[in-house]
Amino acid sequence: MSQVKISCKYCPPPPQKYPFGDGKQDWKMHPSWTSGVDALNTYNDWVSAVVFPIAFQWIEEHKAEVYATVPDELRDDVGVVIAAAFKLIEELPAYKNGLEKRAYLEAAAANEPDGTARINPVWTGIAKKIRAGTEEAFEEQSSVLGNPFEKY
Repeated sequence: MSQVKISCKYCPPPPQKYPFGDGKQDWKMHPSWTSGVDALNTYNDWVSAVVFPIAFQWIEEHKAEVYATVPDELRDDVGVVIAAAFKLIEELPAYKNGLEKRAYLEAAAANEPDGTARINPVWTGIAKKIRAGTEEAFEEQSSVLGNPFEKY
């Protein structure tokens, strides 16, 4: 997936069906590798299609400030523009407040078993189901695959 800017505007890419072009070829590699690549591709699609448009809307609303430090020849370089925007974000109260909240979160997570229960419950549920499904799929095949990790 690509992140492209043209004329200082972010161009959201279309979703990519398969990360390597010719379709899923599950028979070629270890299932953990192929599912990991698929998951990374899905994450990249989400960043490209959802997160970057939000970021670039903010950049558009603060264009003069963001581009003040960006050389003309790098105005369409996504990494340079995001870095310039981040330098501004780091100085804002919401970011600084988030840094303080992170320390509180880390303490809560360390001291309370359920200290993080309210944080990202939907994503947590999805991750648990994916992990459980992977473990179940490998367990179903353990008679022929064994479990090389049980020794460690």
